[in-house]
Amino acid sequence: MSSQIPTQPAATADYLPLAFGFALHQIGATVSSLGILDAVADGPRTAEQLIETTGAHPRSLRRLLYAAVKAGVLFLDADGYRATPVAAHFGPLSDMHAAPPVWRAWEVLEQSVRTGRSAFDIANGAPLFDHFRNDPKLAAVFHAAMTAGSDVQYPAIVKHFDFARFRNVVDVGGGRGTLLAAVLGAGSGLRGTVFDTANGVVETAGVLAEAGVDDRCDIAVGSFFESVPEGGDAYLLKNILHDWNDEECVQILGNIRKVLPEDGRVVVFTSVLSEGGDDEDPAEALGAAISDIEMLVMTTGRERTLTEYRRLFDSAGLELTATTPLPCPYLYYALEAAPIAS
Repeated sequence: MSSQIPTQPAATADYLPLAFGFALHQIGATVSSLGILDAVADGPRTAEQLIETTGAHPRSLRRLLYAAVKAGVLFLDADGYRATPVAAHFGPLSDMHAAPPVWRAWEVLEQSVRTGRSAFDIANGAPLFDHFRNDPKLAAVFHAAMTAGSDVQYPAIVKHFDFARFRNVVDVGGGRGTLLAAVLGAGSGLRGTVFDTANGVVETAGVLAEAGVDDRCDIAVGSFFESVPEGGDAYLLKNILHDWNDEECVQILGNIRKVLPEDGRVVVFTSVLSEGGDDEDPAEALGAAISDIEMLVMTTGRERTLTEYRRLFDSAGLELTATTPLPCPYLYYALEAAPIAS
């Protein structure tokens, strides 16, 4: 039986998130950037208290608070305004999406679709990661957003993926080192290396020291397009390959393959687009699809299906050997690859 598309007019609740999603985002992002979420973290605050805290125009702030309640970001009772669970999703991630260079990129999505070029490159005259060299503020916001977005993933990764069989873990593109700090913290016998660009590891030493694992973790600086550190038996790529096109991914994976021992593994943590879709959760599938479009807007990369990841591995001399679903948003998996026997 063929599926039937509903013919009745769309309900307000159906079309508002699509037609005015940009407005809903900015309502939440502005509540965060004004410091309102920080102000209500310790308890409810009245409108008068929030006006005093933020220094914002009183009437305009009251209008924003009213809209934030209706949007579900804030809750209002007799004691004042409180944050809802949805508010936890605003902060560093919404700061990044509200940044002018990022908004400019989304404005030219049509050009990106027509040409295949990154919308960020079209709108700002340089690819995202090149742009960071001249925009350290956006770079800092981006790295904070990546950390915040990953915080919900670390516990699931550590709990559901077996790191105990490894001796030395290299986190390729590991940034601030929060993933490796969690991994090493859960396994006292492990050693590790965080590998990233100079900009990416600015705060890494402090993160590792705070986690108490700095005596078991090194920091290496470089570009994974040129080489990666030797000595690991597990090389992690968390939310890395989706930033790059197929040729770039093969280059990254190929550089790892050059130093990977025969019993070593490459582990890619990433969303995986479903190929059938009959049994997928609609919200999770939508999240993965939006992430794919965001990669089109921001980078040269994309989200991929399992078949597409298998092809990438194969092109780099690797074989997909295991897939582990993880209880994280947006169809998230650990994809494990081993060297193809020569």
